[in-house]
Amino acid sequence: MKTASLSTAQAPPISVPLRFFAIAPLFLLLAAWILAWGDDLSNPHSPALLAATHCITLGFMALVMLGAVQQILPVVIGSPMPAQRWVAWFSFLPLIVGTLSLAGGFLLHEPALLNLACWLLGLAFLTFIAASLISLSRATAQNASKNALWLAISALTLAVTLGSLLAHGYANGLPLNYPQLALAHIALALGGWVTMLIVGVSFQVVPMFQLTPNYPKWLSAGLPPALCAALLLFLCSRLLESAPLGYLAEALFWLLAVSFATITLKLQSQRRRRVADATLSFFRLGMISLLLAALFSLLAPFSPELFKMSAVVTFILGFALSVIHGMLYKIIPFLIWFHLFRGGIKKGVPNMKEIIPEAWMWRHLWLHFLTLLAALMTLYWKAAVWLLATGLALQGILLCFAIVTAITVYRRTLTGMEK
Repeated sequence: MKTASLSTAQAPPISVPLRFFAIAPLFLLLAAWILAWGDDLSNPHSPALLAATHCITLGFMALVMLGAVQQILPVVIGSPMPAQRWVAWFSFLPLIVGTLSLAGGFLLHEPALLNLACWLLGLAFLTFIAASLISLSRATAQNASKNALWLAISALTLAVTLGSLLAHGYANGLPLNYPQLALAHIALALGGWVTMLIVGVSFQVVPMFQLTPNYPKWLSAGLPPALCAALLLFLCSRLLESAPLGYLAEALFWLLAVSFATITLKLQSQRRRRVADATLSFFRLGMISLLLAALFSLLAPFSPELFKMSAVVTFILGFALSVIHGMLYKIIPFLIWFHLFRGGIKKGVPNMKEIIPEAWMWRHLWLHFLTLLAALMTLYWKAAVWLLATGLALQGILLCFAIVTAITVYRRTLTGMEK
């Protein structure tokens, strides 16, 4: 593991990221329940599907990503967030309650819950974004991850603004261009915030944890601004209502995404340690899914509804969730090991592989792969939604047990050393 470039002395308390990681899997269970009992899931705009999707993207993905960024900024970028504990609480609690309110508002057709969600989610993201921008502005380090984080946070700001406008308009019956705003919201949230953050973190995490060569400098320097340019071009095409410009922007974005996935897979094939690793396999599944999402998107003109939904499903469940699962299974054991060692414990600190049993990770990998297949099956066979719901629920349970096990190891080790 290559940790020489990390500013480990500035790491936040372990409770800051762990609280986000520990609660996030519960939203996979909630999404599974909504999918299992929801109505009219064949309609992409159905309340049940909107609620379940936001439980995954806001409840699970955003919780993990916000927790990870609060660890990454001080350790990787070398600039702690101001008032770390306060920022953690004022982004953590409103995000949880806001996501529940949003899902409830969709399911119950209740405007009051949607309006409440706008305020709570606005507070959560405003707190996080403001603290992140202050941290980034103070950072003296100049690296590709920092530049990618700037762009990711900027995309998140716009995505949250549009999402709040959509939810407020939906709740109060405002005359908005909902299809265009929703498309821009999705592009900024998935193509900007999610993709840019994964790209930026990968520049550090892949070589450090997976023992690969570094990403080529031309890629790490050029990919984030190029992705940003593709997104801006896509947003301009929506404003100008220019279909050819929109196709050009989409093709450029997916070409860049394919370049990132291909080079990541190549670097992983050159890793120094050839032993099979579940977290590496999660990452590989994510990169392969990104390639498939690009293929589905480029095939969309031949069957727009089918291939666009396939691209979205493969991107969210195949790419984003695979990478997030893989990173969680690396980051959590590292945090436990690091904080025990930094706390002055020199003997009895468990090996990282002892903190979460690797057998659980392999089971989760296969379960996740089957869940992805079930999600794609639902596009052809609606009854497969029960397989999808079961897969998400089991993943949530397994991940909960893994995180609780890691926290138990941490507390047990601390208690044993104090006696």
